[in-house]
Amino acid sequence: MIAAMICVLSATAQDAVSVIRKHYSEAQQKVAEYEKAEKGEGSEFPEYYELNIVQNLPGTGPHHEKLRMYYIVNDNEDWQPGEAMLTRSLQFVTMKYNFAAREFYEEFLYDEKGDIEFIYSRDADMADGKGGELRLYFKKGNLFRVQVNICNPETEVYEQTYVGDTMPKAYKGEYDGLLYRVKKNKAWFDEIDSSTFR
Repeated sequence: MIAAMICVLSATAQDAVSVIRKHYSEAQQKVAEYEKAEKGEGSEFPEYYELNIVQNLPGTGPHHEKLRMYYIVNDNEDWQPGEAMLTRSLQFVTMKYNFAAREFYEEFLYDEKGDIEFIYSRDADMADGKGGELRLYFKKGNLFRVQVNICNPETEVYEQTYVGDTMPKAYKGEYDGLLYRVKKNKAWFDEIDSSTFR
C-alpha cells in the first residue's frame, strides 16, 4: 500500500511539473513575441515594466541590474465608477545582474493567483564558484521539486547533481535569496502598477 501511495504522489508531482512547464513555455513564447516586436517584426505590442539599476558597489565595482516584469491584463469584472476598468497581474519576471565579472540570471513564473510557480536561477557563485543552476517547482506557493545542476569546470557543461522534493542544505542560502526576490518582485510590480495609466 505504501508503494502504491508513493507511485500516486510521484505521478501527481510529475503532472504538476508538466502543467508548470506548459505555463513556462507559454510565458517564454510571449516574451519572444515581444522581443520580435521591439525589433520591428511581428504584430504583438510589448507590455511589461522594466527596472534598470546602475550602481558602483564597494568591493565589486560597477553593478548593473535589469529586471523585466511581464503581466497579464484582465477586465475588472467588479468595476465600479472611480475604479480602474483593467487590472494587471504579474506573470513572469526576468532578472540579469552582476557582481564584478560574475554574471547572474533568474526567472520567476507566477500562477494566476499570484503565487510563485517556478524559479530558474543561474548562479555564478554556486558550488564554491563553479557555478550552477536551480530549477524550483511550487504548487500553491509550496516547494515540491528541486533540480540542481553544477557546471563541470572541464567541459563547462551543467550536469544534474540532485533531483528531489526538498532543498539541499548546501544551497539554502541561494534558496532563501530567491524567495526574498519572489516577494520583492511582487512588491515592485504592485508599486509600479498602482502608479500607471489604465
